[in-house]
Amino acid sequence: MSRRTQFRLLVALSIAWAVWAGWSLIARATPYDLRVLDDLGAPVELAVADIDGQQMGTSGPDGRIPMEWSPSMTVIEVSAPGHIPQMVTLGERPEGVVNIVIKARILRGRVVEPEGHGVSDVTVASGAETTITDSEGHFTLRAAEPGVIDVTRLAWISVSFDWDGSPGDTLVEIEPFTARAVHIRGDAVATRLDEFINMAMETELNALMIDLKDETGLIWYVTTNETAIDVGADRNAFDLERVVERAHAAGLYVIGRLVTFSDPIAARGRPSMSVWDSELNQPYSANGQFFLDPTDPDARQYGIELAVEACSKGIDEIQFDYVRFPDQRRDSSTFDEGVTEAVRAPTINLFLSDAVEAVHPLGCAVAADVFGFITTVGGDGAIGQRWEDVALLVDVVSPMLYPSHYGADWFGYDIPNNYPGPVVREALEDGLQRLPRSVVVRPWLQDFGYDAGQVREQITSAELFGLGWMLWNAFSDVTVDALFPPR
Repeated sequence: MSRRTQFRLLVALSIAWAVWAGWSLIARATPYDLRVLDDLGAPVELAVADIDGQQMGTSGPDGRIPMEWSPSMTVIEVSAPGHIPQMVTLGERPEGVVNIVIKARILRGRVVEPEGHGVSDVTVASGAETTITDSEGHFTLRAAEPGVIDVTRLAWISVSFDWDGSPGDTLVEIEPFTARAVHIRGDAVATRLDEFINMAMETELNALMIDLKDETGLIWYVTTNETAIDVGADRNAFDLERVVERAHAAGLYVIGRLVTFSDPIAARGRPSMSVWDSELNQPYSANGQFFLDPTDPDARQYGIELAVEACSKGIDEIQFDYVRFPDQRRDSSTFDEGVTEAVRAPTINLFLSDAVEAVHPLGCAVAADVFGFITTVGGDGAIGQRWEDVALLVDVVSPMLYPSHYGADWFGYDIPNNYPGPVVREALEDGLQRLPRSVVVRPWLQDFGYDAGQVREQITSAELFGLGWMLWNAFSDVTVDALFPPR
């Protein structure tokens, strides 16, 4: 072979090698995007691409993972929390974007209470993924991760269970928290807290029911609310955070009573929020009772702001009392939006739904007190409280079942006050039959004018239905002899 031929062959080989090496380099460095989608076509965030045990990248909110392709890196495993891993083989050099679909793991089931009825508005959570049960307690949770599943609803006892990722429906049972409490007025919270904590330690009580704002319009805890300060309602008798801390340390649930529309201080300090007396041209009152106008947006907002403030201090449950129109009204009492039947219940419902929306994110349950007769009668009792509506909106509904407040012949008794146990039982029977969903019913019971046996009769009637209860005494003089030892 001549030198010229050898030279030409060497040049040709060099060119061929250079071409092959350049092609190989290009092939090795070819960039592309792996886009991870779920089985509904939505991008999957935090998906991981893995080749031979080496993590190549993690997807962002758009589901994309920047990749580089080479002939030696063709088998890719794609995985993401709550999804079934997928193996992908790329036989040829990809161009642009490669879509990979991975199926979401799906947890289905139903949440029920002990009697088997579905429980709505329950949160079912797997890591960061959550869903809410429907009106029958059914739920579907996409992207659920095998492991511990948390089931929670405010004012109910939370439960958890282990899920192995298997298909099929899961049945979960939860129970309402059965609170047993007594009323602690605002000044008693400030001066007698130890007494009530000790009472709870020595009896069956498991909750404290404290006045945040009472019928006088005074706000007893330390508040920074501008309206409260402006009208002079800030009593500042106790540090709510400290009270909650001490109660929780003793294992006690804390309920805060917030009187809403009965408020002589704000009614006179902010007349624009009050029910107005068109005849006397001043805030309306009946038997010394002044009311804020439930149809006035500022009056409603005042109550919600206080509830938010209290919940931010760690309280477990806000209980709205006097969440109603005044029951005694003369023709001269005027309201911004009127006081017809078409106005009353929707106004109260609007307030309660706004309150739920405001405080639920803070982890606070919402309760509403209603007149006792509301459990039995239809309509709104002319005060805006419809049993079915209230029970549909809040976490806890508390009828005030004081036998002394029922007139002659209620439930067939000439003097209902002489039949404390039967009156409470029959009122609850009526109300429980009319519930539109599974909701906590916790009645107020009468702890005034009765001896220990009569108080206990009422407790026994409430517990026949598996319910908790609260004892009402305006002065917080509890009939301790009616309470059983710790359970």
